[in-house]
Amino acid sequence: MPDFGLEELLRPVGARAFALEHFEKKPLFLQRSSASYHASLFRLEDMDRLHLLSRPQYTQVFAIDSRRKIATDEYADARGEVDAVRLFELFEEGATIVHRNVDAYCVSVATLCRSMEKYFNSPFSANAYWAPAGGRAFPVHYDANNVFALQISGSKQWRVYPSQTLPLRDEHCYDALADENPLAQYTLNAGDMLYVPRGFPHLVCAADQPSLHISLYSFPYTWVDVLQRSVADALRKDAAFRASLPMGFLGADRADLEEAFSRLINRLAESARLELGLRSIWNELLSSRSPWIENPRESVGQAHALSQNSWIEVRKDLLYSIETGPDAIRLMGQGVAVSFDPSVRSGLIFALQTARFQIQELPGPPEAAGKLDLVRTLVLNGFCAVSRQDGGPA
Repeated sequence: MPDFGLEELLRPVGARAFALEHFEKKPLFLQRSSASYHASLFRLEDMDRLHLLSRPQYTQVFAIDSRRKIATDEYADARGEVDAVRLFELFEEGATIVHRNVDAYCVSVATLCRSMEKYFNSPFSANAYWAPAGGRAFPVHYDANNVFALQISGSKQWRVYPSQTLPLRDEHCYDALADENPLAQYTLNAGDMLYVPRGFPHLVCAADQPSLHISLYSFPYTWVDVLQRSVADALRKDAAFRASLPMGFLGADRADLEEAFSRLINRLAESARLELGLRSIWNELLSSRSPWIENPRESVGQAHALSQNSWIEVRKDLLYSIETGPDAIRLMGQGVAVSFDPSVRSGLIFALQTARFQIQELPGPPEAAGKLDLVRTLVLNGFCAVSRQDGGPA
């Protein structure tokens, strides 16, 4: 099954055109000629399988209805485990069933989220919404995250309103907003996609048959995040910011306080560094991306059977950073941090930047054992994978 990534999601609109014309500016609606366009990503059977093999917690799977508040004990037991029969009885009564973070157990959705993270440089996840005919989960509201809605089956009607704000990640609007003066109305059929920027109110309702869609969502990193981290670092390092306010400052001359405040603001502007804020965000993103190793049992066996003639490929949509110190090289990514001897630096960079290679091609020290150990570590930690000589996956 070929990977479904950002390019396929936005086709025929390219990533650059999307960034310039739509990202956090206006919705993007893509109608597909094929109802099965998203079929490889997620199916109703994937939801059924989760209920068959486990008793998910109510924090992962729940029922919601814009007409009333549904109490957790209507579909979950005292341990918080969801009773599938009671859950789907609520569905028959008009409630929408929500599966949170389906990328945690669906490889194809996880692959798409990784592709999005590679381009947007912010974490992505996905929820699935299974709604009965006419089902409406929420009133008119806006989200603090960007949303890409992919219609899997059935149809949903979306009404989108003009942007009201550019919310931060903790500024979701859960209260019902006025249903008036829509910006646009869309009917999503199977295979269609709609992008709704954060802060754009919207109302979603299933059409005359049950409807399944998945929503990819991301809380983008903002200048607030960069400034908070850069400023926090500067404040910790400069003793001038640790000085106490004057005794009796509430009754002190405001002019003196304003002068001191302005002096500190100027000092902060000189000492805060963009690079520190960006590095903090980058490390946070890298540490959040645990590797998707499709078959761990097979991958471990392949890693321990490597030879100089083995073919290796770097994992698609890989994000990583390399920090070189006097005693070690630190590779960070895939949710892990791995240290190497500085002597393997050239081989490490080659392995991470070469789409496909044989281990014997690695530059650096000629010792075969060292090259095998390097590649084995990369494979076991999800940075690379073993490939067949014919170019297909092992």
